[in-house]
Order: sequence, then structure tokens, then C-alpha cells
Amino acid sequence: MTVGSPGPEATLRVGTVHREHALETLRNAAADARITFDELEDRVPRAVNARTRGDLAAVLDDLLPAAELAALLGEQSTPGTGPGWRFEEPLLLRSSGWRMLRVLGEWDVPPFLEAQYGIGSLTLDFTRAQALAPIIDLVLVGSGWGAATLVVPASWGVDTQGLQIDSSSSVTSTVPTRPSAEGARLVVRGRVSGTVTVRTPTRGDERRAERLLTRDRDAGSAAVRAALEAGR
Repeated sequence: MTVGSPGPEATLRVGTVHREHALETLRNAAADARITFDELEDRVPRAVNARTRGDLAAVLDDLLPAAELAALLGEQSTPGTGPGWRFEEPLLLRSSGWRMLRVLGEWDVPPFLEAQYGIGSLTLDFTRAQALAPIIDLVLVGSGWGAATLVVPASWGVDTQGLQIDSSSSVTSTVPTRPSAEGARLVVRGRVSGTVTVRTPTRGDERRAERLLTRDRDAGSAAVRAALEAGR
């Protein structure tokens, strides 16, 4: 009997670790083109809301051999720890009012991010960042008509179709939806008021980053460190 077939094993409850491993499997499958990104968007909510082994098996059974699927559903170790490694616990970057939120330089990007900002600007520069997963889930929560800018390497892809905006707001992207073979895919969702701009870096970005990082090598990732500390 397979894990996904009717029976006692299929009705065993799964936990957060199992769901996170299922999400990682789905992200890797999409990055390897074993499933389309439309299929990924269909399967992710099913994995997140799975309650039993049978629920997860139905999402994954055409992606893993039976032995690997059984191992995944039985394992309890996590691919990473701390904020950003679980769907329910994203790495939370936060500012309010007129405060500017800016992240740049060298920083590790976990699979799950959320950025909350007000009327001040938001800049997330991934140019020198290290993506820890092939697909990064970014939730933007923007209130107060702030301006958000996402700067990504030329090899990355950015999907903004899940981003909700009001009639007076706008989303502008010059970046393809799909990444190249070595790039990550940033899936942006959430709800914002204001403008969202997605682009690759300019020489001006590089000069500004160099000036800031020359003064303080850790300045660009201060918001990330603060979020990690808050999550501990």
C-alpha cells in the first residue's frame, strides 16, 4: 500500500515540518521545469493546508518515487531554522511612517520574506544576495502610498501577478517572469498602496551601494539582522 492510498497511513496527521518539506519539493520541481509555475501556484495552497499524509501525497506523488515520498512524509528534520524557513514564519522586514527601509549588499535570502512599510520608501536590492532556495516567496504589505523598489540580478525572474493594488497604484517591471538556469525566481504577492518597481541594477545603484558599504559594511543588511534577532 502506498502512503497516498486509502488506509490508516493516509489518515495520519502531518505537521509543519512535513508541509515545509513539501513546499521545498514543489519549489525545486518548478525550478527544474518538472511542473509549470501555474501548477506550482495550484499546489502550494494544497500543501500549506494539508492535514494528513494522504493530502500531501496527492500533491507530490507524481514528483517523487514511492520510497522518497514515504521518507519525506516520515521525516522531522527541517531544511533550515529560524525566520524565513517556514511559510507561517517569514523573515519580517518592517518600517512605519516616513522611515525608509533599505536592504542591500551581501545578505542571505531565505525562502519566505515579508516586508511591511508605510509612506517611506522600500528598497530590497538582491544584486549581491545569496538566494537560499530556487523560488523566493515575498509578501509586500504597503500602506500610506510608499514607493517599493525591487532590484534583482539579470539572471533572476520576478512574478508580480499575485500582487494586489488599488486603482491609483501601479506595478512596473522590466524583469522577465522566468529566471535563467542559474537564477532564482521571486514570487511577489500581498497588497500595496503606492508604486512598485522591479528592475535590474544600474550603475547608480552600484555607486550608492559602494558609498554606503564603504562607510559601514553591515549597514545594508541591518534590517535583516534586526528581523533575525526579533525572531529568536
